[in-house]
Amino acid sequence: MASPHIVHRVVHTRNKHSRAVLKGDTVIIRLARNLSRTEEQDHIRDLLRRMTRIVLEERTKVLINPFGPLLHGAQRCTVELATGKKLLFTLEAGKRTTARRTKDGWRISVGPVCRRATLHRFLWKLLGTSEQERITRLVDAVNDRTLGVRIRGVKLRFASSQWGSCSSKGIIMLNAGLLLIPERYLRYIIIHELSHRIRADHSAAFWRVVEGAMPKYDAARKELMEYRLPTL
Repeated sequence: MASPHIVHRVVHTRNKHSRAVLKGDTVIIRLARNLSRTEEQDHIRDLLRRMTRIVLEERTKVLINPFGPLLHGAQRCTVELATGKKLLFTLEAGKRTTARRTKDGWRISVGPVCRRATLHRFLWKLLGTSEQERITRLVDAVNDRTLGVRIRGVKLRFASSQWGSCSSKGIIMLNAGLLLIPERYLRYIIIHELSHRIRADHSAAFWRVVEGAMPKYDAARKELMEYRLPTL
């Protein structure tokens, strides 16, 4: 059986140890300092072998990437949310990167020095802004019906590595990517983060709190693992 093709990029560092990370669909190999040519090749080969399983697992997941067309040259893109609502994002050249609401979405002026990653982050921010009020109301409603804990605010933003978080001050962060997949996953993450106001860890006691508020949470938790987020 042929080995799978793994896209990779090598970076020379001053670190003591070589390591590899997955960024999007590319494995970034960060080589340690003072390696000979032969040692470099050995490290690259070993790290690629270790990363193969991770890469193959990620390839089976559903990528949540609503802005792909805009990042690859399109000027207009319609993003459909899990609720069925559609938002039209339109790009145009501008002196600086700004955005204004339209009746059906956003019109974005892209400045001449705006990098792709910066634009990507900005688009996610606009998506979160579009739904911030609705999601805040949803969190409050879920909280009132279930745990009734004290929270100090809700933030809807994008992150590449986590679906949500709860700060020690009671600020709930929800990933804007949840807007694009079935809403039961959003509700699970809301319950998960609200439960952290009772238990800050992921102990058995924490999961009992989650189960008390959402008896079938485990199915949603496992299904959510079949999705992945893009890297900015």
